[in-house]
Amino acid sequence: MKLGLDVESKYYNSVKSMLKILIPQIDLFNLNELLTEEVDLVIITELELSQGITVKANLIKEGRLKSRKVIEDEEILKKIYTKKDFERRIKQRVKLSIFKVLSKYFGSSLSPWGILIGVRPTKLGHYLLKRRGFSYQEVEKKFKDIYGVAQEKRALLLQVMKTERKYLLPPQETEKRVSIYLGIPFCPSRCNYCSFASYPIQEHRDCFNDFLVALNYELEAVGQQVEELGLTVDTIYIGGGTPTVLSAEQLEKLLNKLTEKFVTPKLREFTVEAGRVDTINQTKLKLLKRFATTRISINPQTMNQTTLDRIGRQHTVKRVKDIFNLARQLGFDNINMDLIVGLPGEKIADLAETLQQIKRLSPDNLTVHTMAIKRASQLNRNLEQAQLPSNKEVEQMLALTKDAAAQLGLNPYYMYRQKNTLANLENVGFAERGKESIYNILMMEERQTIIGLGGGAVTKLVAPGDWSLQRLFNPKSPFQYIEEIEERTTEKIAKLTTLIR
Repeated sequence: MKLGLDVESKYYNSVKSMLKILIPQIDLFNLNELLTEEVDLVIITELELSQGITVKANLIKEGRLKSRKVIEDEEILKKIYTKKDFERRIKQRVKLSIFKVLSKYFGSSLSPWGILIGVRPTKLGHYLLKRRGFSYQEVEKKFKDIYGVAQEKRALLLQVMKTERKYLLPPQETEKRVSIYLGIPFCPSRCNYCSFASYPIQEHRDCFNDFLVALNYELEAVGQQVEELGLTVDTIYIGGGTPTVLSAEQLEKLLNKLTEKFVTPKLREFTVEAGRVDTINQTKLKLLKRFATTRISINPQTMNQTTLDRIGRQHTVKRVKDIFNLARQLGFDNINMDLIVGLPGEKIADLAETLQQIKRLSPDNLTVHTMAIKRASQLNRNLEQAQLPSNKEVEQMLALTKDAAAQLGLNPYYMYRQKNTLANLENVGFAERGKESIYNILMMEERQTIIGLGGGAVTKLVAPGDWSLQRLFNPKSPFQYIEEIEERTTEKIAKLTTLIR
């Protein structure tokens, strides 16, 4: 279907970005440009700014007006708003009018998230709550009236925000606190949906030792600077890739170095992704326990063996259960499990069976990802053969996971969204009260400096005064990481020092 948009040029790109995410199958054309294309639908917007903002979106098909949506906004005239707020609100009103008129045409909402297409809707909620001074009730109303977010998602947002507030410290308490993320960009094999910094270990053995040498250099240099600046390390998160692809000896050396440089009695959380159970054994779990790891992830993604084989995970369902039970026997009392909703070939019954098995294991955290089609993934290259579930099925699947989490006594504590997610849905972390991942909250809300170490790691330098953010990226490729480690580390230390001092 071809859609022509007649909208002021300064709003066109924003509207186009929204619609390309919400309706990727539609071809968009700007009717303010010279066109030779014939379009199936036309949307013409009319804008009046005499008394607040009035936007009319007219949907025309075959020369006839099929529907119209009028949005009026006088609330923006309140004294709390600036000229910049007014301009931003015009764009939001234009987008929402188009969203609503298209939703009416198609007979259902284009997305339960309305016109929000960003990764962090909760971050917007916290901004409205703290920086704008709105109440939770007012924030909920803003998400409804300005962004068109459905009631179920508004309830999720507020529940997550209220949980996160317990862990988000005021500016004066964050100035000297940092968290550490350490990335090990290797896996035993690459899952077909994956686009992370993840390199099959057997194909990259030739650079593995050099990578560990470079990582040790970065740990030494950054650790020394953290000490000199008098910083307190708040949380540590080791991810990847698959960190437990390291041998027991390599893992012990890494944990020793991390403990030496960053672990103090003030550390609130230490998470290690033991995600792929084909890399886990009793020796490694005992190491993690000895080094005071407080939280681990054992991530099956599904408990359907056929699906595991299809997506390239070289382990069995039985292995997942065995490793989980072993971790419990060794005393781990905060275990996360990751699931993906909408995996290729899976039906509602498959997910329901996975959830039954997860409930019998009873993890302390359950992180539910809605399948996202990543540009760099193998799945995206073979999308026509992928047998992905329909949007309606994905919505039903996600609802099942929320019911299962509730039955386990787990509550939503953080959430985020990704581009190209099936049914435009979300990812949600559920946890038992008091066992929420502090790192996940800090990382998602960007309310603390996070120092990224290792392959593909991102450093987020956060200024507590205004929560402004600067990002630094470590190379994803282990070869490039090895080659550029000194230069990248020097830059990171310099910018961290400037921020703190």
